[in-house]
Amino acid sequence: MDHDTSNIFNTAPQIRNFRVIEYSNIYSVNEHIPKEHELLYVLDGRITLHVEDHLVFQAMPGDFLLVESNTRHRDEFALLKGLRIMLLQFFWQNDDFFRIVNNRTLVNLSYDTRNEIRRRLDFLRANWEDTPDYWHHASIQLHGILLLFYFDLQKNLQHAEQHILLPLQEAMQKAKHFLDQNYAEPLSLKQTAKHIGISPAYLSRIFHHEYGISFSEYLTSLRLDAARQLLQTTRLQIAEIANRCGFSSSSYFIKVFSDHYKVTPRNYAAGTRSTGSSSDNRRKR
Repeated sequence: MDHDTSNIFNTAPQIRNFRVIEYSNIYSVNEHIPKEHELLYVLDGRITLHVEDHLVFQAMPGDFLLVESNTRHRDEFALLKGLRIMLLQFFWQNDDFFRIVNNRTLVNLSYDTRNEIRRRLDFLRANWEDTPDYWHHASIQLHGILLLFYFDLQKNLQHAEQHILLPLQEAMQKAKHFLDQNYAEPLSLKQTAKHIGISPAYLSRIFHHEYGISFSEYLTSLRLDAARQLLQTTRLQIAEIANRCGFSSSSYFIKVFSDHYKVTPRNYAAGTRSTGSSSDNRRKR
């Protein structure tokens, strides 16, 4: 990394508040701006974090969320189902840390790191003592947890950067060609990225940059267009068309097609044939 990260390792955070919070019969907590950084560990329930009116992050039991100090946000959760979280508020001046570790990147934590962090947070919660010595001990433990976040996600980022081997336009062309030839197969973002020789994260960014949609949305539109053409030009059964175009089942194909074109595949095919017959009759006259 180009940034000076010495402060991440040499300066430990200072815990200012520790709580296990239980909410019930409340839809959402009022919007607030914390003076300290917050680490939220979800124990029970599901939470949707709304940050600065335009960013939304969701978490379920065992997940983590981070809120930087002085960031306006709101915690929303389901009515009557409740929510229980472990909240650590801490002071730590480390912009470099939050460049790597944030709610966008936390979803990329490895399985082993996620479990180790859960274990350490559960230990802190089970053994918490409101004494100066334990607060100091807990701050050191929190430092170790934050470093686990940092090292795991930094490694993930470096691995992704090493796999960005192609310029955007070349990668886009290779991706489109691969999808055009293989859309009928059960493709995934990871599988496609591996075939092209780039990281899944880079491939995802390419589609958002070029089309403003996700990889899966682009692939679905490709399959729908192929299905539409088969409905126009053949008398294949719906199940056969679904299979030829890469849909997992005919029922799923019917739902996606109907949602997109506002007509069922069967009615679309019938309408196309009716239009074609009328044109043929006019030509005969």
